[in-house]
Amino acid sequence: MKEWEKYKIKGDVAKAGAELVTVRHITHVPTARRIVEDRKIKAGLVYDESRLNKSRISVTWLSANTWAFGSIYGTVEFQFDWKTLVEGNKVYWVEAMTQYNPTAYRFLLSSRDPAEFGSGPIEPYDPTKDDGPLRKSGDKWYWNWNFTSEFMIEDDLYIREATGLDFISHHPQFCGIDGSACAERRENPTWDETGGRILAYLLAREINILNKHLKPEGSKRNQLLDTAFGGLHTALSKADFSDGLHLPASCDKLVTGALALYGMDQLGSTLELLTLLKSADGFNKALVAIVQRHFGVPDWVAPF
Repeated sequence: MKEWEKYKIKGDVAKAGAELVTVRHITHVPTARRIVEDRKIKAGLVYDESRLNKSRISVTWLSANTWAFGSIYGTVEFQFDWKTLVEGNKVYWVEAMTQYNPTAYRFLLSSRDPAEFGSGPIEPYDPTKDDGPLRKSGDKWYWNWNFTSEFMIEDDLYIREATGLDFISHHPQFCGIDGSACAERRENPTWDETGGRILAYLLAREINILNKHLKPEGSKRNQLLDTAFGGLHTALSKADFSDGLHLPASCDKLVTGALALYGMDQLGSTLELLTLLKSADGFNKALVAIVQRHFGVPDWVAPF
């Protein structure tokens, strides 16, 4: 009996399994900032209890799972199309992590032939024939959603190829990356707070790689942008505005500087800088103008 058969999709795969369309890479805000700066999720060596932890194989991690009680991996979710990822790659069974609850099954996607791996810890897997938790029937893929799916891709993942972006909740008790030291686990930020931190970073550094997920189309509102803008505005409008700068050009420059500070989690310094503005009205107009310019939507208005 193959190890993967313990986690097989029982019965008709099209009825018992979930169709595999989208896979996700979830991370914390600081790592998400590095990802958008690099324009890619960089592959890295495997360090946990995996059979691959003594190999020199570098991978990026993805999963088909969503998290009902918050993710243990972070609050920013990059989404990718499964069929695009698997095209041109071979599928290998890696292991089942039975110490996880629920058990996590792991597959490796690699362009390398089995002979290149030798007699190592992984085993070729044919999703059209092998009776495991990952199956292909016709042109559709299915996965066993009763366990945790983990897909290791032996390559970098470029953000330009991402099909979606989302801001999600962190699990309130557990963090699989930083443990008890995780700030996001302790602070439990809302979706709009996380979105606001990411949006500030994108605006201040003029990074456009995520625009396709945030930019409004025509007269339609973009809910993800509205969510992020709401979180950003709420955080920064706490400033104690005083009798200071009021000319639009001056407000624009100062708010851009404030965004740079907030994008690096310097909220105290951000609010202190914003006190140099004369009024909340000048702040609001400058922030909207920066969003309009960044996304090329001159008619965009704030969602409130």
